[in-house]
Amino acid sequence: MSARGAGAPGPRSEVDPVLLLCAHGSRSPTAQRATARITEQVGRLLPGTEVVETWVDVQTPDVAQRCAELADRPVVIVPLLLSAGYHVRHDLELAVHGRPHHVVVGALGPDPRLSTLLARRLAEAEQEPVAAEDGHAAAGAGERSEDPIVLIAAGSSDARAVADVRAQAQDLAGRLERPVETGFVSAAQPSAPEAVEAVRKRTGRPVTAASFLLAPGQFHDRAADAGAERISAPLLVEDAVAEEILEIVLQRRQEGLRLLASGGR
Repeated sequence: MSARGAGAPGPRSEVDPVLLLCAHGSRSPTAQRATARITEQVGRLLPGTEVVETWVDVQTPDVAQRCAELADRPVVIVPLLLSAGYHVRHDLELAVHGRPHHVVVGALGPDPRLSTLLARRLAEAEQEPVAAEDGHAAAGAGERSEDPIVLIAAGSSDARAVADVRAQAQDLAGRLERPVETGFVSAAQPSAPEAVEAVRKRTGRPVTAASFLLAPGQFHDRAADAGAERISAPLLVEDAVAEEILEIVLQRRQEGLRLLASGGR
């Protein structure tokens, strides 16, 4: 069965639980297309599974509506979110409440595969040299950059989500063998501009921002305005879904299938 996007779920299937991919939601057409591509590509990888797109905010039908539509069917919800904050722990749990045949699995991150993808996005961003405040040129193409990095995430009022981002930053630092600080677009501290400025003052070098955001849109635009000399692209780029993202989604689905087999959450 082919993947299904914003349309209604298809006829009942006794073969495979529905895979509900839940993104945050965005008003940006580019972001909407980027997350829709995940649904499309996962659907191609799972031809016997109905793959349905939904959101926790901005776009409709939201996850509560989707769960109501699928009330009599087994469902695995995979959050297309990079950390497990309020949306995962409240909105998604509320949507499946009272439905033991609906299960929610963990967010996409933190995960070492995201560090691999972040490292690739950073390498792409660091192809062009940037002049440092002390007059020295930053590393250019073919050179190993030593410029400091600030991992910029959306932010959350949930301390556990902030801890997830910091864990991802620590893993990325180990992957790159370079210090990685964290900054947030909203809700958490330090703010992205504060983090960038603090790192620049401490090191006297150009700062590279690593965008820990799934897709282009308002949050990535705000991250790009945080004052870093350069910023990596979001994890999803035009016309492509990184293999690492697909691998994590498929793994989370398997985790959900095991939860269903064991009787729910």
